[in-house]
Amino acid sequence: MVKKPAIFIDRDGVINKKMPEGRYVEQWSEFCFLPGVFEAFRILSGEAFLTIVVTNQRCIGRGIITEERLSQIHKQMTREIKEQGGDIDAIYFCPHDISDDCSCRKPKQGMLLLAKEDFKNKGIEIDVKNSYIIGDDEKDILAGKLFGLKTIKIGEYSKMADMVKKDFREAVQAILEEKRRQFILNKSGFKESEVISLGCCKL
Repeated sequence: MVKKPAIFIDRDGVINKKMPEGRYVEQWSEFCFLPGVFEAFRILSGEAFLTIVVTNQRCIGRGIITEERLSQIHKQMTREIKEQGGDIDAIYFCPHDISDDCSCRKPKQGMLLLAKEDFKNKGIEIDVKNSYIIGDDEKDILAGKLFGLKTIKIGEYSKMADMVKKDFREAVQAILEEKRRQFILNKSGFKESEVISLGCCKL
C-alpha cells in the first residue's frame, strides 16, 4: 500500500470568499475564489500531498440548497482549479445542521475518518503524522487536532493552531518550507530539538 500525506482544506473562507453570517453560497454565481487560491493548488499539484476538501454545509440540512446543487458548485470549482493547473483529489461535505448532532460535522472528525478509509480502499494510506488541515475556523483546527493533523488557521490568531497564516497560498508555502526543513534534518541526522538547542547556544 502506498503511503501519502494529505492536506485537508476547508472550503468557505479558505478557497472561496465566505458569505455573511447566516447566508450560504447557493449557486455558482455567488462563488468567489479568494486571491492566491489557484496558485496554491498549482504549487500543490507538483508535490506528493493528497488535496482533500472537507466542508460543513448545513445549508442542505436547513433546506436552503440541495445536495445536487452543491455537487454542481463543487464540479465547477474543481473544473476551474484544474484549468489553472491544480487539482482536488476528493471532496467531503457534511449536510447536517448543528442540532442533528452527527459524527461528520466539524469539529468532529467524521469526514477525516471517512477520507482515510476511502483512500485505504484505493490502496493509499494517509500519512496522518505528516498531514495538515487548513481552515479559517476553530472547528477546523479542533477536528484536525482530534485526528492527529498539523493545523494551520487562516486569518485571526488561534492558540490552538500550530500555525496562523494570512491565506491559503501562504499556508501552502509554510507547509513546503517545513517539508524542506524536515528533509534537511533527516539528511543531516540531527533531531529538530538538537538543532534548536544549537541555535540557542550560538545566540
